[in-house]
Amino acid sequence: MNQILSMVRGVVLLDTGTYERLRDRKDAMKRGVLILLACFLIAGSSVFVVSLVNNVRPFTIEQADQVKQQIEEGLQQAQQFMPQGDQFTQMFTDQFLENFESGLGIGVAVDSIKTPLPRGIAGFFESAGAWVTRTFAHLAAWLAYGIWVLLFAKLMGGNGGVDRFFGLTALYAIPNILAIFGPIPCIGGLMSLVGWIWGVLIYVKAVQVTQRLSAGKAILAAVLPALIVVFVVAFFTLLGVLGIIASAGQQ
Repeated sequence: MNQILSMVRGVVLLDTGTYERLRDRKDAMKRGVLILLACFLIAGSSVFVVSLVNNVRPFTIEQADQVKQQIEEGLQQAQQFMPQGDQFTQMFTDQFLENFESGLGIGVAVDSIKTPLPRGIAGFFESAGAWVTRTFAHLAAWLAYGIWVLLFAKLMGGNGGVDRFFGLTALYAIPNILAIFGPIPCIGGLMSLVGWIWGVLIYVKAVQVTQRLSAGKAILAAVLPALIVVFVVAFFTLLGVLGIIASAGQQ
């Protein structure tokens, strides 16, 4: 237990010696994957509990009215920033609320339908399935993103092994355990953000140690794939907006 705590402390404090010792382990890849899965299962446990409670509790007309009231309040606040007296905006708002109210009614009716399994059992399996699926989605995203980071690291002169790279970059999941506080209003979001930023620092440190790069090159290799994705999305979004504007102009 003391060894595990010492390892975690060294990782979160970005201790180079700790990273080098973990890099040189023969089971670095296996150990990293297990740590990542365990951390994200723990981080998602609070969401699992909240989801389980919501799935077990029936969706009543009173809850539907509360949701509708919250939506109406949100639209009223948004209308403060819209042109006053705009007939199109008012028509859109009225139509949206009408459709939304119909959807809530359908939701209440569907939720009242009897199912083969008791609500508690069905809700448990639904929540547990979503919990495990989210965890493995983190695993898949980490692997997919890591391939591109490793490619850029190699182009910059990195010379570390693939298994050691993935074994250490998986440690970014450790501070992401703070996402367990996510359902708590205000504080949860802040804690999740802190954990994510800390995880990014660990990821960059892992790239630096495993690929034997300078800090600057490690940062560049770690963020370049994300920057490219943002650029591509922004480019195609701009093309879509220009296409809509051009189509509207022709009409």
